[in-house]
Formats: sequence, structure tokens, C-alpha cells
Amino acid sequence: MSRTRFMVVKLRELIKTAVFAVLGVIILIGLIYFFLHLGDGDSGAYRDGTYYGQMAVGAETAHVAVTVADGKIADVALKEESDAVAAFYPLLKSAAKEVGREVVATQSLTIEVSPQNARSAQLVLDAVAQSLEQAKK
Repeated sequence: MSRTRFMVVKLRELIKTAVFAVLGVIILIGLIYFFLHLGDGDSGAYRDGTYYGQMAVGAETAHVAVTVADGKIADVALKEESDAVAAFYPLLKSAAKEVGREVVATQSLTIEVSPQNARSAQLVLDAVAQSLEQAKK
């Protein structure tokens, strides 16, 4: 013959188990939501727009335009270059293109440039830094 066995469940233990199970599910859902939406609120370090920096090139002044889109550096270009700057500093335009390409790729002002454009690149980097100061949030 089979014996009938009775199981005694204490109500307090049942309530504790249910509370811990509900808390575990809430924490699990919260963690999933947190990790799925981790980067949504971060729109970058800069405000969107176009910002200008100046650089003194001899007796002339040249301007660098830094365009920021979605909080990140989208473009760096030499703007308002006078004929005198173009004639006396021919490496400035190529240095600006090289610096712009590297700054956009790395999103940083710490870049490597070719040694023959080092002085021109430093002038452009200083103007880009000046522009990014205006763009900071």
C-alpha cells in the first residue's frame, strides 16, 4: 500500500520566495533595458554646428571651419584663405586637409602628421582646438 505524505508549506517561506522571484525579474528587466539603451542619450562631446578658429599666418589671418554633426567632428576645412596666404604658405592647404582627415577619423586632436607639414599642421591644430572650445557642451 502506498502511504500518503503531507507537505507542510509555511506561508512565510512562500511569500519570501515570491517576493525574491519578483525582485529578480525586475532587476533582470532593468539590466536588459539599461544595456540596450546604453548609448542612446550620448550625442557626443560637442554641440552641432560650424565653428571657426583663426590662425595667424605671417601678417595674414586664415580661418579654419570645424563642422560638428551628431556631437562628433564631421569636417575640418580651411576657409577664407586670402591670395597672400595661398601664395606664401602653399603647404597650409595640404596640411589642413591632412589634419582634417586625421581629426575626423580619430575624433581627437592628438594625431600624427608628416614631418614636412609639422609647422603648418600645428597652426591648423591650434585653430581646430580654438573652434572646439566654442563647440563644447
